[in-house]
Amino acid sequence: MAATAGLIALVTITLFFTVGQPFGTLNDISLLVMTLALAPIMVGFYELGGRTPIGLARVSLAGGIAGVLIYAIVQAAMIGRIVAFQYDQAATGWFSVEAIFVIVIGAWLAGANVLAGPWLPPPLRWLGTVSGIGFIVFGVGLLLGGVAHPFTYLGGVGYQFLFPLWAYLLGRALRRSGPQPSS
Repeated sequence: MAATAGLIALVTITLFFTVGQPFGTLNDISLLVMTLALAPIMVGFYELGGRTPIGLARVSLAGGIAGVLIYAIVQAAMIGRIVAFQYDQAATGWFSVEAIFVIVIGAWLAGANVLAGPWLPPPLRWLGTVSGIGFIVFGVGLLLGGVAHPFTYLGGVGYQFLFPLWAYLLGRALRRSGPQPSS
C-alpha cells in the first residue's frame, strides 16, 4: 500500500505541476495514505527485531507511530481545508508541525533500517536509510524555505522516489521469505 500510494503521489504531483487541480489534492491524499501505511511497517520492523535493546526499540516504535499519526492528522486537516499552508515560504504554524513530523518519520526510517536484524537484506537496508535521510532533508527544507528550498527538492528524491521503491522491494522481500505453500 505504501508503494502504490507513493507511486500515485509521484504521478499526481507531476500532473499538479503540469495541469493543476484536482491533482494537488489527490497528491495530498496519496501522501497521507503512503504515510499511514508506514505504521504497520514500523510494527513489522519491531516484531522482526534488530540490534537495539528492547526498551529503545519500544521508544523508537512509539515515536515513529506518534509521528505518523500527528502527520496524518495535520495532513487530513489540510486536505479538509481546516488548516492552510503557505508553501512558498518557510514552514510556520501547522505546516511546521507537519514538517517536523516528516523529520521524525525520516529519523525512524533511517535508524530502523540501519539497526534492523539480519532479516533485512543489505541493499534494502541502505535504500531505506537513504530514503529516511531524504525525509529528514525534505522536512528541513520545508522549515528553511518551503517547497522551493533546495533541500526540499533534494529530500524529495528520498521522500517521493526512493521511499515507494523501498516499500515495494521490502514487500517483495518479505513475501519471498514468508511461508511457502507446500507442493
